[in-house]
Amino acid sequence: MAFVARVLLSISGATLLAAPAAAQRFDAPPAPPAGAAPNQTIPARDAQGRYATPNRDLGRDEASWHVRAALNVAALGCRDAAEAATVAAYNRLLRQQRDSLAAADAGVKNVYRARHGAGWEGMHDRQMTRVYNFFAQPTAQVAFCSAAREVLARAETVPQVAFADFAAEALPRLEAPFTDFYRDYDAYRVSYAAWQRGDAAPVAMASADTAPRQLGALVP
Repeated sequence: MAFVARVLLSISGATLLAAPAAAQRFDAPPAPPAGAAPNQTIPARDAQGRYATPNRDLGRDEASWHVRAALNVAALGCRDAAEAATVAAYNRLLRQQRDSLAAADAGVKNVYRARHGAGWEGMHDRQMTRVYNFFAQPTAQVAFCSAAREVLARAETVPQVAFADFAAEALPRLEAPFTDFYRDYDAYRVSYAAWQRGDAAPVAMASADTAPRQLGALVP
């Protein structure tokens, strides 16, 4: 009887050690898309559900100038197998659309003069910096460079008088890789919050009652 009591006591002690105090997760959390940081800041959505980028609600001259800025970023930053072709196509665009781009530049500056008075130059410079930085975001560069090449190829046959119309259609194409990334990042945030709450199915969980049943089989 003493031997049996010692065995049961040992089993009882093993049971207490085997049962976890609380369930523990062993699955990995979702990862941010495109190698982004877990705490990356992205633009908020407006009332229409659009991301608040610097390309929202632009006039014709502003849209043309933002397209020029985007393609300038591509010519400077798309260091891939098509780099030389991208630079050459961008330089052709500057020559072919010299007058239309000069008119767009003047039109944008007139808008800033009207909006901001004596301080227009500082406001204009800050906004242009924001535009360039937007198109230089590294998380969407592969898709952006591809879109820029497509826009440059289509621009080859655009007459100067039609460039503003072309730019209004081209700007959303150039912006899409970045807003696509924002949507992916928002989806990641939702998935990560669900994972933190424990909504995601765990890969492995310790069972509190498996060990006692297995050890119980040892009792003579």
